[in-house]
Amino acid sequence: MERTADLELARRDIVWRLAKAGEYRDEETGDHVIRVALCSRLLAMTLGLDKVMVDTIFLTSPLHDVGKIGIPDSILLKPGRLTPEEREVMESHCSIGAAILQEAPKGMHEFLEIPEIGNSQKDPDALRTMAMEIALTHHEKWDGSGYPNGLSGDDIPISGLIVAVADVYDALRSERPYKKSFSAKKTLEMMQQGVGQHFSPTVFEAFEAKIDEFEKIREGHSK
Repeated sequence: MERTADLELARRDIVWRLAKAGEYRDEETGDHVIRVALCSRLLAMTLGLDKVMVDTIFLTSPLHDVGKIGIPDSILLKPGRLTPEEREVMESHCSIGAAILQEAPKGMHEFLEIPEIGNSQKDPDALRTMAMEIALTHHEKWDGSGYPNGLSGDDIPISGLIVAVADVYDALRSERPYKKSFSAKKTLEMMQQGVGQHFSPTVFEAFEAKIDEFEKIREGHSK
């Protein structure tokens, strides 16, 4: 049992280190992934998801943008507006991230038998599965206008709907190469315009109920 627990801790540590590796491509620090994880956990708890689901979303949401590892710096770090062709390349980070997480390297399958972790973890591969789901769906939109697959409504998994809100909130509140940061008030106003279009109304309602706690997370994890 002790060895099993050690393996689980090692897996979780690797997940977060991989997430920070991806963020160093386009952020001065990896604080974005920490904030998204904490905000995603808060949303999952507010929505009443069970503890295993809350913990799994918390642990895997930092990998939402891991596919940016495959995006050229000329596009990822471009200070101006992207061309349609560049935008298409940028949007491919969702599919790249899912591909990274979906398949083990050739020849490695026989070495990847991972023991079940605890009584509550029925799927020993749940972390990778959820990470792949989030990477692939966090840019889908409630009205079907998102990418990469144009999913809509409840066809988008709850993990993707949650991370979409947490990610957009932190992106708007942060300075990026192509934009200044927006105030908390302006960010909320902008996001309210996307309810029922970009965001799930149910998830956004949970977000609005906890907006003060979102701000506290940001204040506590910003350099």
